[in-house]
Amino acid sequence: MKNIQYLLTCIFLLSLSGCNKFLDILPDDKPVLEDAFKDKYNAEKYLFTCYRFLPVFANPHYTLGLSGGGDIIYNERNRGAGLSAGPPAPMMIFLKGNNAVNPYANFWDGTNGAIRNYWQGIRHCNVFLEHIRLEDGGPRDLDEMLRTQWIAEVTAIKAYLHFCLLQLYGPIPIVDKVIPISAKDEEIDVYREPVDQVVDYIVHTLDEAIEGLPDLNQLDVVSEWGRFTKTIARCIKAKTLVLAASPIFNNNNYYNGYKDKRGVDLFPVGDSQARWERALTACDEAVRSAELDGAHILISTDGGNGAIQGVNSTNISDITKAMVSLRQAVTESWNPEVIWATNESTTTLQQWSSMLSNAEWFNFGAVVPTHLGQRQSPTINVVEMFYSSHGVPIEEDMDWESNGWYQNRYKTQLPDAGHTEYFIKTGEETAILHFNRSLRFYASVGFDGGIWEGRQKALSEASFPNMMKNFGSGFKLSEDYTGYPYSGYLTKKLSPLGATYTDTRITLVTQPYSFPIIRLADIHLLLAECLNEVGGPGKTDSQGHDAYFYLDQIRARVGMEGVVDSWNKYALPAYKSKPNDINGLRDIIRRERMNELAFEGHFYYDVRRWLIAENMFNKPILGWNKDGENKQDFYNIRVLLQPRFSMKDYLMPIRTNTLLQNRNLVQNPGW
Repeated sequence: MKNIQYLLTCIFLLSLSGCNKFLDILPDDKPVLEDAFKDKYNAEKYLFTCYRFLPVFANPHYTLGLSGGGDIIYNERNRGAGLSAGPPAPMMIFLKGNNAVNPYANFWDGTNGAIRNYWQGIRHCNVFLEHIRLEDGGPRDLDEMLRTQWIAEVTAIKAYLHFCLLQLYGPIPIVDKVIPISAKDEEIDVYREPVDQVVDYIVHTLDEAIEGLPDLNQLDVVSEWGRFTKTIARCIKAKTLVLAASPIFNNNNYYNGYKDKRGVDLFPVGDSQARWERALTACDEAVRSAELDGAHILISTDGGNGAIQGVNSTNISDITKAMVSLRQAVTESWNPEVIWATNESTTTLQQWSSMLSNAEWFNFGAVVPTHLGQRQSPTINVVEMFYSSHGVPIEEDMDWESNGWYQNRYKTQLPDAGHTEYFIKTGEETAILHFNRSLRFYASVGFDGGIWEGRQKALSEASFPNMMKNFGSGFKLSEDYTGYPYSGYLTKKLSPLGATYTDTRITLVTQPYSFPIIRLADIHLLLAECLNEVGGPGKTDSQGHDAYFYLDQIRARVGMEGVVDSWNKYALPAYKSKPNDINGLRDIIRRERMNELAFEGHFYYDVRRWLIAENMFNKPILGWNKDGENKQDFYNIRVLLQPRFSMKDYLMPIRTNTLLQNRNLVQNPGW
C-alpha cells in the first residue's frame, strides 16, 4: 500500500509540470502528499526522487557538455547506431543553432532532448523540505541526525539545480518555497531575478547545506558515494562564484541596460574585482576541503590494473605511467582525484569513444553488430589545441616553427623509432600533426595509426584505429549503417583501459566506471584562474601557493616541465615571457583547462563564461576526409561545418510559449 501511495504522489507531482506554470503549486487537500512522509521508508524514496532530477552527466544523447560544446562533432546525416531520428539535441545546437520556438535541450521546460526539467526538480526539493521536519508532519521513526543530513542534501540539490539554470539562462527566478493552489496570479507569475541576487541565493543556500552535510569519510563506500558532501557543496559554491566573476557576467557590455518588466537591471554593470576575490576565497576553501578528504592528483602505479599486458608497478615506464594516470583519473571509479562522480551508466559513452580494430571489424560475422558505433569525434580545431611535446601550444613552439612541422602539419609521414614504442604503430603513415605532441594528447585522442594502449594487449602488440573508409574505426557502408568518427578522431580518454571488443560479433566488453563531475584538477585550475585574476602571477593563496604551483602540479602528472620553464626554454621569442603577466598567464590557464579537462563536459561552459565562443565558432570546423579509402585520400582537410555564433548564443533561449504563459518573464538578449 505504501508503494502505491508513493507512486500516486509522484504521479500527482509530475502532472504539475504539465501545467502552464513551472512553479511549485501545492494543493490545499494533500493527504496523499503527507502520506509520502509519514515514515522513514517513504521519505527516503522521496529523497532519491530529488536526486533523480540532477542532470544527466555521462550520456551524449542528453548531456550538453559531452555533445553540444563544439569540441565534438557528429555528421547530421548519420542515422545509424541509435540515431535514427538524427543527432541528439545538444549536438543540434552546435550544428544548427538554437531557436526560441522550440529550443533544443530545453531544460527550462524539460522538452526537446532535455530529459530533466530542472524546475520540476526544484519543486520536489521544496516539497521535501516543507514536509520532512517533525513539526511539519515528517516521519517520527527518522533519527534526527539523519533527518538533518537529508535536509542538507536536498538543500544542496536545490542550490545546484539553480546553479545549472544560471549557467544556461543567466538571470532566473528564485524558487524557494511551495506555492499553494489558492495563490493569486501575481504570486505565481514570478520574475527573473538579477544575476548577482541569484548567485547570492545559491551561495547562501549552499552555506546552509554545508552545515548539515557529512564529510566523505562518513559515507558508506558501497551505497552512498555520489551523494552530497561538504566538499562537493564547497566546490559547487566555488564554481558559482567563478561563473559570476567571469566575463560573461562581469563587465559584459552587451547585457548593459537589459531590464525586466519592472525596470530592474538583470545583469551586473561594470567590472568588479570583488567578484574574483570572493571566488578566490571559495576556491581556496574548496581545495582545502578536498585535501582534508584525501583528494590528490592521481599518479598511477601500474598499467591500468592489468589492462596493458606485461606492465605492472615494478616495470611501468614514466611515459606509460603519465598516459595511464590521466585516463584513470577519468575512468577509474572513485579514484583519489575524484571529488564528485555519477554512478549512471557509461555504456553509450564507452561505445561511442572506443576504437574498433581492423581485425575486430573484419571478423564480425554475418549478424549486424549491435555494439558498433564509434562516434565521439573531436574536431581538428580542438586537436590542435593540445600542447606540443614541450608543453606549449604548437603554434608557439620554437621547434614546430623551425622544423616546419606547424606549416606542414596536415601532411603525412611514417613514424620514427622515437614514436613507435608508445605513440604511433610501426609502418602507419599519419599526419605530422600527430607527432611531437604532449603525453596528454596521446592519452586523450585516438587518431589514425595511433597506439591505443590497454585493451588487454601488450604495448608491442597494441591495437590502433584505422580511420579510412570501410576499415575498423572508419565510415562504413552508408550513413544509416552505424556511427563513425566524423572528423577522423575519437575521445580515447573516455574509453577505459580495459574496454575492448570480442574477436567476433563485435560485442563491446565495457568496464563500468563512475563518470567524474568534479575532480581535483578542475578545482586546482579554477583556483589558479582566480589567483591570477586577483593579483597576477605573484598572488598566493592561504597556503602560500601561486597559480604556477597548481598548474605545475597538474602538468607534472603528464611529464611536462613547469609553465615558466617550458615557455622560457621552448617557446618562440615573442612568447617566452607569456607566463610573466596577468594577460599571458590567463591565456595559459585557459589552454591548460582545455587540455587537462578535454571531452569531460567542461568545454561548453568554459568558452561561454570566458566570452571566447564567438572567436572559436565563427570559423570552419575541420576534419579529415571520411570517404578516403587510402591514406592519400583520407588525409585531406574537409570543412565539416561552418557554424554561426553570436552574442545571443551565450545564453539559452526561453521557449516563446513559456513567455506567453508567464507575462512577467522576459526573453534573453538577442532571442
